[in-house]
Amino acid sequence: MTEFLQRLRERKLVQWAVAYAAAAFALLQGIDIIAAKFGWPESFERILIIALCIGFFVTLLLAWYHGERGEQKVSGTELLLLALLLAIGGGLLWKFALNAPAPPSVAASAAPAEPKEAPGAANAVAATGKSIAVLPFENHSASGENAAFLADGIQEDLINTLSRVPSLTVIARTAVLPFRDTKTPMAQIAAALRVTHLVEASVQRAGDRVRINVQLLRASDGQTEWSQRYDRTLSATNIFDLQEEITQAVAATLQLQLGAKAGERLVTGTTENLAAYETFLKGRQQYTDRHPAEAVRLLKEAVHLDPDYALAHGALAEAYVSLAIIGFAPAKEAFPLAQASARRALELDDHVVQAYTALAEYDFHYAWNWAEAEKSMLRALAIDPNYAIAYARHAGHLAAWGRFDEARAAEERGAKLSPQRRNFSGLGVLMAQRRYQEVLDRTADQDGSDNNVILSVRGIALFMSGRQAEGLVRLERAVKLEPDSLDNQAILGWAFAQDGQTAKAREILQQLQKAARGRYVSPMLTAQVAVGLDDRDLAFAQLQQAFDLREPTLPDIGFDLTYDPIRSDPRFRDLLKKLKLDVFFPETAKQ
Repeated sequence: MTEFLQRLRERKLVQWAVAYAAAAFALLQGIDIIAAKFGWPESFERILIIALCIGFFVTLLLAWYHGERGEQKVSGTELLLLALLLAIGGGLLWKFALNAPAPPSVAASAAPAEPKEAPGAANAVAATGKSIAVLPFENHSASGENAAFLADGIQEDLINTLSRVPSLTVIARTAVLPFRDTKTPMAQIAAALRVTHLVEASVQRAGDRVRINVQLLRASDGQTEWSQRYDRTLSATNIFDLQEEITQAVAATLQLQLGAKAGERLVTGTTENLAAYETFLKGRQQYTDRHPAEAVRLLKEAVHLDPDYALAHGALAEAYVSLAIIGFAPAKEAFPLAQASARRALELDDHVVQAYTALAEYDFHYAWNWAEAEKSMLRALAIDPNYAIAYARHAGHLAAWGRFDEARAAEERGAKLSPQRRNFSGLGVLMAQRRYQEVLDRTADQDGSDNNVILSVRGIALFMSGRQAEGLVRLERAVKLEPDSLDNQAILGWAFAQDGQTAKAREILQQLQKAARGRYVSPMLTAQVAVGLDDRDLAFAQLQQAFDLREPTLPDIGFDLTYDPIRSDPRFRDLLKKLKLDVFFPETAKQ
């Protein structure tokens, strides 16, 4: 050992190693700064790192043979070792650097014609079988940086941009949120979401600079198919440009063509006002978190900061729709505002998907213009065939028009894009068709679930199948889980009345009437309990009030089973005619 250490000192191996490492580190630091400034591709730095690692071992070999004074002949063994090192290095360069896919240029992307609208929603199913989920972006910003909403916003914007790529199925953001900060293996996440690829990324914000590291992973083996690091000055324009670049790179890696025509941008309806963009992101996050009133406030501020921000107008239109449907604002107040915001968005940019869905909801829930409602929703799906919420809304519209097979197809398509809906997909349509046993079969493995939707649907299906006691148990449990849900209370009151427990039903009716003195309570709810009690005069008085108020849920009466006891009443038929629903349910009077 003493002799070996002596030979190391003679050959100055340690000095050579330390000097080389210091020089390599300084070189990498300098290159990193230059690459960030000039936007050099990440592959250049990978090549340099691998080359420096190879050079380190070559340096040690040369030091061992030539680091001491004296004869400096080159031996055969030395040449063999050098050749072996260079061969290994060349293989590493080929595998990890030179053979990695590079982001394409805009000009290299072919652009097919804009997708045509089809009479149904099933036309949007991806033909290539390629699907992708963009996982929640990790926020790596320093403590105190208000960047979490920026990471979430960029992730959602990237999902929206990728959704414009034809033949690519893109999973909805709500479906990937459960995997935030998870330790679940990538293969397991991909299997749960049923996708072929995953996008994983992180965002680091420091003052007016932002760094985004993003990679595309193959679900089958977890291998990285493409990765890149972006360093930019923080501005709205730069963020939107980044989304374009990432989408182009992903499409090229997956060998897919972009949907935009040559020279067209994938991201449209945007803003150059950073404050407007950040306020928009915060408002959209409130909408996702089901706080529509706060979403409206922030989105109004965003369009105040930039009156020509089309996407903000479209998001504001959807937020107004939510206010009306949830009952936070009168329909006659919120829906006209939604229509105005949607029309303004389309004046600025006729590809704002949210504007079309808001118009579809306006025409369905408020104007009762069925043809326009379908036209707007199909237009939205033609622009963005991966907009999961549009399929769910379209399914509700189709069911109200008695087109149950099409409604189920739309539900199933939406469930593929938003896997958390798989447990509920099609249940509402099955209930509308009175196929209760199929509902029970579909939900049998979830019978002990505390999910309010499953409890309510299964409870009604049991009740209508002749198992009233079992059904009531589940409906009562649903009310206990969500005591503030007046919808749950109303259906429970209806069931009590139908079961002959009129005292309990009347108690719930009184509770609804009392609540209506202090807040808005849909007349449809009191009408349901009145129908159960066979108090037809009260039921039709409430339905007339709903008609006068243009209650958003009124169009559902064509298929809603709680109104079956009064379908033979001429007043019900008259109501269907006033709603122009009689053409969809011509046999209602005979039921």
